[in-house]
Amino acid sequence: MTVSSAYRRLRELAEAFEAVAENHGDPVRADIANGEITVRAVFPTITRGEVIAEIGVQLGNQDPTLFTAAACRVDHPGLGMCRTADVLVMEREVYERGVHDDFAAFAPDVSVAFEVVSPPCASEDHLTKLRDYARMGIPMYVIVDPRDGTITVHSGTDTSAGEPRYADAPRRYKFGDTVQLGPWSVETGDFRRYRN
Repeated sequence: MTVSSAYRRLRELAEAFEAVAENHGDPVRADIANGEITVRAVFPTITRGEVIAEIGVQLGNQDPTLFTAAACRVDHPGLGMCRTADVLVMEREVYERGVHDDFAAFAPDVSVAFEVVSPPCASEDHLTKLRDYARMGIPMYVIVDPRDGTITVHSGTDTSAGEPRYADAPRRYKFGDTVQLGPWSVETGDFRRYRN
């Protein structure tokens, strides 16, 4: 079985598993990497939802040529990888002519991926997705962490060390700062931290 045919089968299984879980009232996200499906529960909190919505609204208001989507899959079939991002940003023109489908956006078309950390998934957002988004060729990855009120921007994909990674020094911000993302920015003054 080739990578692409195995990946297609994993996609079908991931979609089926998510549908069954949803029918039972248990929303989950099923991501694919290294020939495996990883399932995690969705933790919808008001704080997290507000931050996700605010990011999409701000970017959409700044630039009508952008397409933003919340809780959207991004995949790279050639690598056999699929992740679910809290917010994806891409040029609308690229989205409309893209090679993606209703299942996922095509990773090389994505400009920025955002994750808003939920406490049970913190290591996935800070480690696993950091590695995988670089491998998938997404130019910028932003981690918003309401646990401590920080934002970290990773950029500059580089393959010179063999394994793709973000080579630029991470830019760190705190809630209240203006986060610069190339030609766009996100005002974080209204972002709220989690209540412990």
